[in-house]
Amino acid sequence: MNIRWKQISVRLSQLAVVLCAACSMANRAAAMDLVGYNYTDQYVAAYSVNGYPGANIYPHAGGGGFVCCISVPREWQPGMTVTVKWTEDRNANPIPWKTRVVEVPPYTAKDRGHFAVHFFANDEVTVLVKTKAPGHPDYPYHFYPSEGVRK
Repeated sequence: MNIRWKQISVRLSQLAVVLCAACSMANRAAAMDLVGYNYTDQYVAAYSVNGYPGANIYPHAGGGGFVCCISVPREWQPGMTVTVKWTEDRNANPIPWKTRVVEVPPYTAKDRGHFAVHFFANDEVTVLVKTKAPGHPDYPYHFYPSEGVRK
């Protein structure tokens, strides 16, 4: 009987260590919605950021397809990058994925609202962690249908 209680005690201790590690990881990461903005003439049929999938985006559109959730560090870290993959044709075989490693600009706790991916001409991609969206005066990228994209 004594050996059984020791085995149970060891298993409970192991479980506690695993749970504490999971809690520690959760406290260092923040989950937020993933959203895309397409400033090109091409349809973005699918995209992902570090493997987290985003919604499709029509040309010169976006912002309406928020997908939950992407995980990022609670605090910005210098040199932080993400890998963005996207395709303009999900039906091709094999699917022609494009990939860019993109630097994540600095953000603060007040910025953590959503993770925005911006697709520009010539396969240029940028990302932002923001509470604001295009159209807000403090947002760095704006789209004007009659003039095109301004950065």
